[in-house]
Amino acid sequence: MNVVLNGDVLPEASVLLSPNDRAFQYGDGLFETIRYEKQEIQFWPHHYDRLIRGMTALSLQAPPQFDLTVLQAQIIELLRTNNLIDQPSRIKLQVWRQPGGLYTPTNFQTFYLITARSGPAFAITEKARVGFFDAIRLSPSPVSAYKTLNALPYVLAGIAKREQNADDMILLDAHGHMSECIASNLFWLRNDQLFTPSPDSGCIEGILRRQLLRLAPHHGLTVHEGLFLPAVLASADAVFCTNVTGIQWIRQLGNALVKPTQHQRMNAVFADL
Repeated sequence: MNVVLNGDVLPEASVLLSPNDRAFQYGDGLFETIRYEKQEIQFWPHHYDRLIRGMTALSLQAPPQFDLTVLQAQIIELLRTNNLIDQPSRIKLQVWRQPGGLYTPTNFQTFYLITARSGPAFAITEKARVGFFDAIRLSPSPVSAYKTLNALPYVLAGIAKREQNADDMILLDAHGHMSECIASNLFWLRNDQLFTPSPDSGCIEGILRRQLLRLAPHHGLTVHEGLFLPAVLASADAVFCTNVTGIQWIRQLGNALVKPTQHQRMNAVFADL
């Protein structure tokens, strides 16, 4: 497979990173995971916007010609080179600071890497059982809304998921409010209301999350973003999570079953995505 490194298409095996690389040493960077399907880079302007905002938050300077159109063309060329142009694919765009300094960087220029792999098409599926992870709590910060290269809370939540034989875990904030799942945003329905944790919980501002918050009012749903304790899910009509791969209905939270109602109503919203 080929990759794009700083604008050049190269064989993956030829990419060598220095031991002093700041992505390795400090996790000093960001990434975006993007879905390609139906001959289109899905929600590409929104991914680019979030990446640029995240780079600003980390004081990362964009490389020359690091703009929406140029990057889009590089992604398409990579898909074509990897024989993925006619199939659903998963694209990852990583940006990190060039070497220099220790905790205090002496360089604000960046490297970037684009990879593309065959991936699943957008789908509506189910998670049979989801648990709660509170060994490490999330906190809001100037960078918490973005996908940084420091993912240890999610890695440890993934280990706990495996140990508990669950399909996912809900992470909590410092005060015990729900934040998000391991790789997706959390939503639930009650009557005509759609609820989701706000960025004040430390959750990622997901791309599909943004779309649902925009579309839901057009389907008669009142949207509530806020700080919510896990107990509120006991009265939910439906619970689900979202990411670029699709929607996942949650059937069981801990030892409690989730009432299987309101799915048809949300499916009408999902159809507009």
